[in-house]
Amino acid sequence: MGKIEKVHGGNSNPLRITRRKERRTSPRRVISPRIRVKCGCCNEAVDIVHDKELISLQGNTLEINGVMGNIEQWRKIFAPLLGFQEVRTISGGGLRVTWESRI
Repeated sequence: MGKIEKVHGGNSNPLRITRRKERRTSPRRVISPRIRVKCGCCNEAVDIVHDKELISLQGNTLEINGVMGNIEQWRKIFAPLLGFQEVRTISGGGLRVTWESRI
């Protein structure tokens, strides 16, 4: 079993995080890298399967509990929940999109 990281914050139980690296079990089979986030008080978990590099130019996809989406889709879902808002600016003749904290 991998090392368990604990994420503390607020007045709730700390989340437990484990990370699994990509590994090859046979010449044709590869087990994808994964981050598992478990509740601090029970065994409920969320699995996040990602590309070999967390942010890569090729894939940019995450699978969260079996739901596949690209990084931009997940950002639009989770950023507002985490207190971020999308900011669009025009600079250098092109549109630039960034995220700013509202907290």
